[in-house]
Amino acid sequence: MMQNAQSKSEKTYLTILTLTVWFALILQFYLHMISGAAASLELLIRFFSYFTIDSNLLIALCSTFVLCFPKTKIGEFFATPSAKTAITMYITVVMLIYNAVLRFIWVLEGWSIIANELLHVIVPLMFLFYWVYFVPKHQLKWSNIWLWLLYPLLYTIFALVRGSFADFYPYPFLNIAKFGLEKVLINCVMITLLFALLAIIFVAIGKRRSKRLGA
Repeated sequence: MMQNAQSKSEKTYLTILTLTVWFALILQFYLHMISGAAASLELLIRFFSYFTIDSNLLIALCSTFVLCFPKTKIGEFFATPSAKTAITMYITVVMLIYNAVLRFIWVLEGWSIIANELLHVIVPLMFLFYWVYFVPKHQLKWSNIWLWLLYPLLYTIFALVRGSFADFYPYPFLNIAKFGLEKVLINCVMITLLFALLAIIFVAIGKRRSKRLGA
């Protein structure tokens, strides 16, 4: 009976999370595309060049497939504790860096404020809460960390290479033209260490949970 109640509560929570993150992404996409900051194709590419957008999109896909298509290959992949923990790590970094470094750089108004808070605060906290209360952690392994770090690495390479050609960097700390390669590489190393630290913390929590279950 308790297991069914937990399953029902998880589905209810995932439903709210899914609706929230898709609303935030669609709203931000609309606001971005009507901004007139660049040509339509360039705006489309820029939209998916933000780690914030990509990480929230992973949450949207994860929650949607786990909730609605759990029997599919993608649904089974996103249902794994490793995949959910990786996404939690990504979105937690998004929340920490934005609120510690980027919050006061851009001046927003109207619906942009709502979309911004949803993508950088509300959804990250909701998914972190989901990980804490609904994701089994005892199966997490130290070896998972290397795979989790692959996505941020590939993203960084993409952002830096494209930025050098398109003269657009999604985040100020990646702007080689302004800060130089050495400073940007230092920034990337510091952010990578943040990813690694969070990954270690998450796996350590899982290991502690595993010991408790073993006991």
